[in-house]
Amino acid sequence: YKGLKVAGGSAVLDKFSDKGDIAGYAVNSLSTLVKEGLIAGFGDRLNPRTNTTRAEAAVFLYRIYNKY
Repeated sequence: YKGLKVAGGSAVLDKFSDKGDIAGYAVNSLSTLVKEGLIAGFGDRLNPRTNTTRAEAAVFLYRIYNKY
């Protein structure tokens, strides 16, 4: 069984210019998802305050399915 390993901090988010837009409660979770390669962002942005498209959700689920 392979499980998600919680990221130890938010340093992995430093490369994204919109890091400050991430809600405080979501920083650790989003750090973990980025570190595990489940979320990649768009260039230097994560766009945490926008709605997720069906295509983005499909890619996210595909990555989970193939990794775990």
